[in-house]
Amino acid sequence: MPNTPAIDPITLEICWKRLESIVEEMAATLVRTSFSTCVRDLNDYACSLFDADARLLVQSRDSTPGLCGPLGNMLRHMLTVIPPEDLEDGDVLIGNDPWHASGHHNDITVATPAFHGGRLIGFVMSCAHQTDIGGRRGTDECRDNYEEGLRIPVVKYHRAGEPNREAMAFIHSNVRSADLVLGDLAAQCAANYVGVQRLGELCGEKKWADVQALGDEMIVRTDKVTRDAIAAVPNGIYEASAPVMMIGDDPVVLAVAVHVRNEEIEIDYSASSPVVARAINCTRTYTHAYTVFTLSCMLDLPVSLNEGTLEHLKTKTKPDTILDAQFPAPVNARTNIGTFIPEIIMRALAPAMPDRAIAGGGGTPLWGQYMSGRRKDGKPFAPLNFSNGGLGGRPGMDGVSCLAFPTNVGNTPTEILEREVPAVVLRRELWPDSEGPGSYRGGFGQIFGLKILDGDQGPDGSILMTLRGGRLNKGVPGLLGGGDSLTGRATLNGEDVDVGVQFEAKPQDVLECYIPGGGGFGDPLERSRERVEDDILNGLVDASRAAAVYGYPLAAE
Repeated sequence: MPNTPAIDPITLEICWKRLESIVEEMAATLVRTSFSTCVRDLNDYACSLFDADARLLVQSRDSTPGLCGPLGNMLRHMLTVIPPEDLEDGDVLIGNDPWHASGHHNDITVATPAFHGGRLIGFVMSCAHQTDIGGRRGTDECRDNYEEGLRIPVVKYHRAGEPNREAMAFIHSNVRSADLVLGDLAAQCAANYVGVQRLGELCGEKKWADVQALGDEMIVRTDKVTRDAIAAVPNGIYEASAPVMMIGDDPVVLAVAVHVRNEEIEIDYSASSPVVARAINCTRTYTHAYTVFTLSCMLDLPVSLNEGTLEHLKTKTKPDTILDAQFPAPVNARTNIGTFIPEIIMRALAPAMPDRAIAGGGGTPLWGQYMSGRRKDGKPFAPLNFSNGGLGGRPGMDGVSCLAFPTNVGNTPTEILEREVPAVVLRRELWPDSEGPGSYRGGFGQIFGLKILDGDQGPDGSILMTLRGGRLNKGVPGLLGGGDSLTGRATLNGEDVDVGVQFEAKPQDVLECYIPGGGGFGDPLERSRERVEDDILNGLVDASRAAAVYGYPLAAE
């Protein structure tokens, strides 16, 4: 062990915040230098810092949990392929294995070892969703993992500061939007470079050989507050299950048994449905990421998540179930299932933690549209548009409208979308009466309308589309007496279209998505008169519906 002096509490606090500022500077660098809307406008990325023992120290706040959560597992996998003794200053590693990383090929992880004074002091990591990775783009119809695009084994993307041209050429030859993909990879390398520089500067200023002592203090203190928070939850087994999707006549069921044992929580998913033929299966790393995210939200720890939290949050799965698919199962659209995890966990724990649970949201599963084609000048386009539903009602608060939870991605700005695609946004508006009623209602969903342009401004031929979304058969469920939201719907020229299936949209075609609001929290009849009146006056709730679901006229008597 290095001869690093003990860290006093004041220095600990300052340096802890310093690490958090480093990872946020990395995130800002990634966003500002990225090429794609996925990173630049939608926050579909993650940045983290690890110490030399691959222990998580800090991670970026504005990221999506499905990318942040698996970074530690991916780092450990990378180090089994290329061990630390084979790394040198200026090396950069990449890979996208769904079973070690974030669950599908589009998310490429970039890891950079940090050296100071010739000594390995930690690892700086980023992960970003690439607009294209080859294969059958965006569809749930893939039958195995080989159809889902380029699989990148762990490889040195840079060697001692020099780009690996062969690796770059291989990626360039296998993706549709090569400039965007390689540009975003360059942005990830730039973000990691910033992290490496700042970590070295910290060690130089403090005259530390490495950050192990700082990490020890952070992890020990986080370990204690995590154990204390879990100990406040009543011991027991809390269960919940629900069908979250229909495949033909067969429901896909997620089932959880939450075991709270003194200072540890284990969530068992073994009773969930088996893997399916569609590409909606989840890898265990992805399942664990959303498990940890949900529990950390409910525990509401006073410190940021690090390795000290992870020690006490366990995930149990059964191989070949939909939350622990085995290679080569198709996994491209794993958000269609995995983002239901927080909803099911909170439903199970609501009786024990009613002040920490949120009703389900219309952003689960994530709604979006994959679009690809060519303009009249031959230039290709292949953006991904996100449009979010409403957050579920919460203890003491209504849900937020059009907010993506738990993915934390943004709504694609209209101006950006119209620049990327030869189409015009006809409408993007709150969907009245789409909320789940409750003492605290769900946030409202949205109606999104898009028209494909014609003539010189239109595409060269048709646009290949795939829709993401759900809740087409049943609305978002309420919690603790709250009501369900409206069901979702997607149409092309007024005719229903299914999600996850590729189809062609021609010039003048109009796509409309009706994206649900969030479920309600608590008895709707207990909603305050003032809140109901505000929603009526704002045109969000119809007066007749207010009478039916909130008992509004009765409240005036």
